Amino acid sequence: MLTMIRNMLRSKLAGLLFLLIIVAMGAWGVTDVFAGGIGGNLAVAGDTELTESQLDQEVERQLRTAEDDRGRAISKAQAAERGIIDQIFQRELLQTTLVAYADKLGARASTASVLEAIRNDEAFESDTGSFDPVLYRGLLNQSGFTPASFETFLRRDLSINRLRRSVAAALRTPDAMSRLQAAFDGEERKAQWFFISNEDLPEPDPVTDEELTTYYNEQKAALENPQRRRVSLLHLTVDDFVNQSEFTHEELRAYYESVKSREYSAPDTRTWTEFVFETEEAARAQLGRIAGGAAPSTIQGLVSSSERSGLQTSLSNQSLAERLFGQAASPGSIFGPFESGRFYTVARLESITPGASEPFEAVREEIVDVLSREQAIGLYYDSISRLDNLIGTGASLEEIGLEMGTPVLSFAPVDRSATTQTGRQLTVLQQDPAILQRAFELTADSKTSRFGEDENAYILRVDEVIEPFTPDLEDIREDLRAGLEMQRRSTALSEAADAIKRQVESGEMSFAEGAAEYGVELTSPDVFFTRQPSPESGIPPALASGVFSLREEGNVFTAPLRTGDAVALVQLVGIDRSALTTDGTATPDTPELQESIGNDLFNAFVTDIQSDVELKVNEGALASYKARVNPDT
Repeated sequence: MLTMIRNMLRSKLAGLLFLLIIVAMGAWGVTDVFAGGIGGNLAVAGDTELTESQLDQEVERQLRTAEDDRGRAISKAQAAERGIIDQIFQRELLQTTLVAYADKLGARASTASVLEAIRNDEAFESDTGSFDPVLYRGLLNQSGFTPASFETFLRRDLSINRLRRSVAAALRTPDAMSRLQAAFDGEERKAQWFFISNEDLPEPDPVTDEELTTYYNEQKAALENPQRRRVSLLHLTVDDFVNQSEFTHEELRAYYESVKSREYSAPDTRTWTEFVFETEEAARAQLGRIAGGAAPSTIQGLVSSSERSGLQTSLSNQSLAERLFGQAASPGSIFGPFESGRFYTVARLESITPGASEPFEAVREEIVDVLSREQAIGLYYDSISRLDNLIGTGASLEEIGLEMGTPVLSFAPVDRSATTQTGRQLTVLQQDPAILQRAFELTADSKTSRFGEDENAYILRVDEVIEPFTPDLEDIREDLRAGLEMQRRSTALSEAADAIKRQVESGEMSFAEGAAEYGVELTSPDVFFTRQPSPESGIPPALASGVFSLREEGNVFTAPLRTGDAVALVQLVGIDRSALTTDGTATPDTPELQESIGNDLFNAFVTDIQSDVELKVNEGALASYKARVNPDT
């Protein structure tokens, strides 16, 4: 069969067949394969491509440090579900567009500039301050880069930074904007205020039975109880095994000795000699003699030398401090040269004096806790196999709990937010989102298989499903009456405050008369304050922003208090805008204002770039990628 196919492919008939296929594909619009279009790339802008491999590498790098709200690592599948991959893809599209535009302008970073940036990065320097290729590759590997991918990444960033710097070059904030910013920050206002509460108002008319019935009928939809479920939960965690560990004195002591220098000792004191030279070349020429232990008097080109001793914090040169006090540093090691002002310093480590250690007895309990936790993790994973075997036998939740020595917890019926009918939230059911999700997927009297993450195992059973219902009026009559009375008090309070505001601003009464009408105290300090008032101003911070929302002196605003039983009325008394420069004197720029204008200008520039550069996006390839990383979708 294979022989026949091979022979056919060599025939003229095969050539004719392929020609017909190509013509058919052209007729149906399938031309990308031969026309050099976007192909299998995710996106193309000019000659710049965004491949699936590049996106995947960026997703992996982003997820290395990404955590959910419980501090857990996020998988690619979870990233796809939560839209994180879409966000990363949109950022990569923008980067692709900007790099394509830089190419178009001839502003793309050169290979020389990329290599220069790498070789000048202190993170890749050895103890002598020179580029260390082994260290370079090791750090890239930790961050998920290969040298080639990192250089591509760096070239892209350097190119985009060139565009950004070109926009911000010679940017100067207009004096008008600087003056407005100064006026905004420095503007001061003066206010007076008072509070009225429910106690200052007449008691509202009692709620009649007819009104209560009408209110009940109007609020039936809001009064409906959602579906609730009564569940039982078995929760197995590492903490269940912590108290099962026992250690001998010798084991505890051995652990203490192995980590004492790292965990239970004060910082080292180190002694080193500093050799100062005028030039880097002179310093490097003497590295061999310094490493050999030569005395300062025999070192050529030396400006000065000194022996120093101290902690890492005693050094102002952070690069030297990190090298000199690194774990790999040992007596005789040399470091530098490091630039310090107009000189260059080489340091030779002479001796290390370990810091004082905490005595064993002082940290014994802490060591017990650490070792107990480590052993408990092992016991936990051993128990998981036993747990799965019990589930496989069809044992009930109570039988499993009895065998595992773990109690089965039963809860009052809850809705999807873990709230009971009385309004109490059961936080135990919120510790893992999967608990409530699975609780509302099961039918009554059924249980889940084992689920959970981060050394937590759960088994859930739905004991009862309570369908949605609206309580009878008689069952909630008094609660409903109290709620309606409270609503009426709140409405009366709001109407009283609005009436005072309206009469004061219309001139029918003064602000002081409004306070006197309800017999409450008027607070009117003769103090101006800014948007961030000091305690001396006397005004509650929650009311200060409202004062600055008013346009004219005499205006009033009302603000109900969080307690719901009182409302504040505040009047703007005075405005001082003397901070606004009116004589044309230049106001110094603030870095925040300069950065804000630069960002706005660059965003406008990006909009023009996007209209100038044609970006082709392959949505199908993106969907295919997300489907592979999250097969459940």
